[in-house]
This record gives sequence, C-alpha cells and structure tokens, in this order.
Amino acid sequence: MCNLYSITANQAAISELFRVVNRYVGNLAPMPGVFPDYKAPIVRNGANARELATARWGMPSSSKALMDATKKRAEKLQTKGKTVEISRSCGG
Repeated sequence: MCNLYSITANQAAISELFRVVNRYVGNLAPMPGVFPDYKAPIVRNGANARELATARWGMPSSSKALMDATKKRAEKLQTKGKTVEISRSCGG
C-alpha cells in the first residue's frame, strides 16, 4: 500500500482537472511518492465549491485496534508499577 501514489501535476493542472475553485495548499511541489501519515493534496467539497487542500493521508485505525494498543501500553505501565485507568468513554 505504501507509495502507490505520486503527484507530478502542478496546482493549475489539478485545479483545472477537478474544477477546483479554492486553493489552500500554498506552494505545491511535485511528490514522487505519497506515503501514509504524511501530508498530501486532496480535493474536497467545500461549503460553496471544490477546494484543493492538504491532509494527512492514510488508512484510519479501527476503534478495536486503537483500544488494543491502549491496553498494551497500559499493561507496560502497570508492570512498571504505575496506576492506569481506562475510562468507559475510551471503550474500556
């Protein structure tokens, strides 16, 4: 999944292709590789028109994966003698 995308077009070409009205990306340099967890340009629907903006790219983690990671960190802290409480709002 990593590095399947690249950005070689400039802002004007992207704006023309996707009929973008508003641009919020500043100076957009070519990106030979777009990697997860890095910022990359996206086209989104704004309140009145399409917008070109930057966003962190990647797959969101499931709530189960986040809770599993939280519990794993809590167990490590508990082995060090620290008190850990996972609130019900976290799904614990």
